[in-house]
Amino acid sequence: MRYQPLLARISFAAFLVGLAIAAVACGGTRLHQWDIDFGVTLLTPGLGFGAVGFFCGLAWIWRALAMNNSLGWRLGGIGLLGSSLLTGIPADHVWHCYTLPPIHDISTDIGDAPKFETLLEWRKGAPNPASYDGPVMVVYDGEKMTTALAQKNAYPDIKPQENLDNRTPQREFIAKYFWRALNAVNALGWQVAAFDIKKGRIEATDTSLWFGSVSDIAIRVRPAGAIGVRIDIRAKSRVGTADAGRNAELVRDFLEREKGH
Repeated sequence: MRYQPLLARISFAAFLVGLAIAAVACGGTRLHQWDIDFGVTLLTPGLGFGAVGFFCGLAWIWRALAMNNSLGWRLGGIGLLGSSLLTGIPADHVWHCYTLPPIHDISTDIGDAPKFETLLEWRKGAPNPASYDGPVMVVYDGEKMTTALAQKNAYPDIKPQENLDNRTPQREFIAKYFWRALNAVNALGWQVAAFDIKKGRIEATDTSLWFGSVSDIAIRVRPAGAIGVRIDIRAKSRVGTADAGRNAELVRDFLEREKGH
């Protein structure tokens, strides 16, 4: 029974050390003290401490159930729960990196992706170029293919949004969906870089929670036939090769929000 409180203390202490390392790794990256690659490297030992906390927490709760007592429940409970989050979130990210294609440029129109204009200045110095990656070759599921084809295989649901209305003048119809698109961007909390209703163009950025990775977003609203409107969106990371599905989620979030208005 004497080992039970010890396991709880170890779990709690390991969680605190891992959390401190993770905070430094993520905080320093967000404050631009180092690049994301160094931040991930710095995070690694933090995940190691998190794993120690998790397994010690499991051992603690197993003994607590076996001995039918709650010795060390505060420290053990915090250590187990905290370590689960500390290791689970990065593990989920790594899983997506291995199971999804190594791409970071997603567009509803893989043949004519929306282009960045205002964001070209914002992207200066970014490792990833502003040009669309559609023709770039990658390896996915053991096969060599273009980024556009990899996106099509991995995210078949990402498609343009088209709407028809033969009762409203098309110019008004397009303007209606342009403002809906802009409202959706604001509702998602993205930073608007520019918008131009005459060109049907909206540009914005979104920053990830942990490392502060920036995705640039271009939205295009234009006529579809004689009575319709078509909305396309593109999201691209400024740094990194594989985005673990982040940009696809940004695109999906926008399309769902825009549909829901």
